[in-house]
Amino acid sequence: KKLFQFQFVENKQFNTGESMKKWILLILAIILFGIFSIVRSCQRSSREIVNVYTDKEIEYFIGKLAKKFERNESKIEVKINNLKNISDYDIIITDEKESVKNLKKEFKSKDLFKDELVVIGRRRIENISQVANSTIAMPNYKTNIGKTGLDILAKLDNFSEISKKIEYKDDAISSLQSVDLYEVDYAFITRKSLAFAKNSEICYRFPTTMEANKILYRIYLDKNSSDNSKNFYNFLEEEFTEKIQEKPKSEKNKAIITKDVEGKS
Repeated sequence: KKLFQFQFVENKQFNTGESMKKWILLILAIILFGIFSIVRSCQRSSREIVNVYTDKEIEYFIGKLAKKFERNESKIEVKINNLKNISDYDIIITDEKESVKNLKKEFKSKDLFKDELVVIGRRRIENISQVANSTIAMPNYKTNIGKTGLDILAKLDNFSEISKKIEYKDDAISSLQSVDLYEVDYAFITRKSLAFAKNSEICYRFPTTMEANKILYRIYLDKNSSDNSKNFYNFLEEEFTEKIQEKPKSEKNKAIITKDVEGKS
């Protein structure tokens, strides 16, 4: 009986010791995690911010390039469309000349890349004139994308019929959302804005030789910006010099390319 009691006490002490070890290890793990989180937080707060403005339709695309840049530049954080006044940005990327007409600071600029106008919806078409009996969303004529799309349609013989069913939106993303929400049949958007599409796909692409559907984006750099802002500016320039193009995420973004108004462009 005494032997049994001794073994019971010994086992109890052993189990208590093991339990204590587990609690100590857990407490140490929590402390280490806390220290790691504080260090990471300090590292983030010490990173220099480069503020970049982009048009809505290329925000996702430029954001991906920003993440790529940050992986090699741990002391820099690129923030996109985070400020209210466009003049406060270090870098501006836009296809709209009106947006940069009255900047309060001095910027240098150059052409960055060209995107292409495409037609999205849920039913493919073989010719752009086939949108005649359908509702179409596009950015308003004051925008470069809207003007480009409308100029293409205006060259069609049945434009007067098509124009009656055009719904003008604020921008390419609003146009895209109108298709996604089943409000219209088709929309004119830029190809790089496809990342925002949920219930639609490319229904028509203009021939690659056609220039009338191209959208030119320019990049503007504040001449008094930091070296890190200039580094990101140079990084973007190199990316597009190497002709980096965003690929569609799925098979649904493949499209029919056929003859259309190329001869009239």
